[in-house]
Amino acid sequence: MAKIHVLLNRKGGVGKSLISLNMGAVCADVRGTRPDGKPYVAVASADPQGTSLWRAARLENLPFDILDISDDVENISLLKQLPYAHIFVDTPGWAEIDPKSGRDPLGDDRYGRILRALLDQTDDVIVPVLTEQDAFEPTWQTIEWVVKPRGIPFQVVINNWPPAEGRAYVDGTRAWCERHGYPVAETVIRRYRVHTNGERVVTQYNNNRMELQAREDFYRFALEHGLRGSDERVAQIGAQARATEVEA
Repeated sequence: MAKIHVLLNRKGGVGKSLISLNMGAVCADVRGTRPDGKPYVAVASADPQGTSLWRAARLENLPFDILDISDDVENISLLKQLPYAHIFVDTPGWAEIDPKSGRDPLGDDRYGRILRALLDQTDDVIVPVLTEQDAFEPTWQTIEWVVKPRGIPFQVVINNWPPAEGRAYVDGTRAWCERHGYPVAETVIRRYRVHTNGERVVTQYNNNRMELQAREDFYRFALEHGLRGSDERVAQIGAQARATEVEA
């Protein structure tokens, strides 16, 4: 079954779309293609605003498949059965709901239904956080109200850090995560203009110093996040493809 990796944070603008696309690209680059030439990796957009879809539409020669699942809540439960080794899912934010009210913190609207369907089957959650105080509270809510009660493995990653500001902001954000007992990646995804231009994924960056540094962050994070456990799925997909060729 496909490994599902959900990018999740109640706060918008923390980089869920950017990370889902570039992690998908790195994973696809490392994994290669199926015997039929199709990718083993997909990026799925569960965000009705469609940020990752908009970004993907601007790219040429995508190394992964792009899926729009934002209007298909009923079939999200079938995501793991699709012929991929890994699927990275970009998700929307959602309105704050106090769990003390007795209601599900994800709410009862379309956003909540989408997120619940995803979290019921995800293998892990990646929680991006910015080095800004106003990102801490929604990140805490995401983890404490939604992720931890479901027992889902998760990892926080510090994103969009401008190195010119110095390490103090990174150290403060990491200390905040550690005080709460949150596993936080050693890799910090730095802010680069080439990321925000959105014209390429990291595997398509040029071989100059700046773009190589920008690319390095995502390869390091993919390695650190441990995107393992797909070899059996890759073998299964390959066997299915070969069986289809024989039947044809």
